[in-house]
Amino acid sequence: MSRVKRMQPVVRIAQMREDDAMQELGKAQRQLQEQEERLKELCSYREEYSQNFHLEAGNGISAVRFQEFHRFMARLDQAIEQQQKVVENVNRLCSKKNQIWRQAHIKSKSLDKVVERYDEQEQYERAQREQRSMDEMAQQSMRSRQLLENEN
Repeated sequence: MSRVKRMQPVVRIAQMREDDAMQELGKAQRQLQEQEERLKELCSYREEYSQNFHLEAGNGISAVRFQEFHRFMARLDQAIEQQQKVVENVNRLCSKKNQIWRQAHIKSKSLDKVVERYDEQEQYERAQREQRSMDEMAQQSMRSRQLLENEN
């Protein structure tokens, strides 16, 4: 069995690992987008709520309503802070998944190059064998002609 054929299962496994790593990276990137969108929505909601409150406060509000507003804003700020941490964690996960994919990609491409070199070497060796065979046939043909000529 040729080295190229022996390497095919190794190449397939490396390609499968690269594909799996790419899928995991894609999932992590989608998750990051979702979490960033949630953070953006929370920040937008906070801004909108604050603006609406200030418009309402312009007409005068009770102390209770003012306290409720501050408690709600504090909870929103806490939710935003937690969401920022989620985004940071998912961003780190994305970086790790990207690194894993890059390593798998490099390994896969390296194996492809090794197989390509093996294939080129096998083709070269095959061509050399064919050339030797042709040379031997030519020499035998020449000897046969010389023997025939000597007999005549």
